[in-house]
Amino acid sequence: QVLSLSLLFSAMEEGGGPANVAPGEIPAEKKKMVCIVVIGMAGTGKTTLMGGLHKYLTEQGKVVYTVNLDPAVLADGVTYPVNIDIRDTVKYKEVMKHFQLGPNGAIMTSLNLFATRFDQVLQLLEQRCDSVDYCL
Repeated sequence: QVLSLSLLFSAMEEGGGPANVAPGEIPAEKKKMVCIVVIGMAGTGKTTLMGGLHKYLTEQGKVVYTVNLDPAVLADGVTYPVNIDIRDTVKYKEVMKHFQLGPNGAIMTSLNLFATRFDQVLQLLEQRCDSVDYCL
């Protein structure tokens, strides 16, 4: 796993990443943070992957900013520091009870409620883009 992560990030830093930018093409003062968004079904290891990415990147000396968009993740399930957390804004269990929803409906409704404030998340990320290497 570490070897594959190492190859992935080396390729991204050398210009072989999603933007397909050649090394040295972007002046250092114009570089932006790399944002990695992980989506998937419940129980597939998204939080575990994010923890591994955070650990790997910080061990490489990278500055990492994290955003948790999973309203139902357990507090002890997140093993890395979270800078912006949906759970601080939307209470998943309260959404489930208030709207009489099941777990999946409550997750979707929580995300929809949080989406009404996502412009604030983007503003925070924009303010930090010069000092952060990766946003997870």
